[in-house]
Amino acid sequence: MSVNFKWLAQTTIYRDSVDLLAVLDYGNGERHVAKAVSFTVERHEPNSIYGEPTLAISPQSARSLMQALWDAGIRPTDANLSSPAEVVALKNHIKFAEDVTVALLGRVPETRG
Repeated sequence: MSVNFKWLAQTTIYRDSVDLLAVLDYGNGERHVAKAVSFTVERHEPNSIYGEPTLAISPQSARSLMQALWDAGIRPTDANLSSPAEVVALKNHIKFAEDVTVALLGRVPETRG
């Protein structure tokens, strides 16, 4: 049996938050969801060494988390479309916007340069 770990994310407007779920999907309809996490903080003196990381996840899990956040509409504040996937997503968005414009107006307005 193959176990698939994935992150799910959704924006929750009434709480002004992004809700994350860590899910183990066993592929047979059985799923396990991680319990809620509570973070506690401790004071550190300047130049002190931090102990254990707050969260340590595999690169694959980190990519899954980033994708879940992207799918929920969360974007970096300084996104510069550096990855091929981002460029494709932007092109798809532009094409969609053009299609909607044509459907509503019958044509794409010409731009002035």
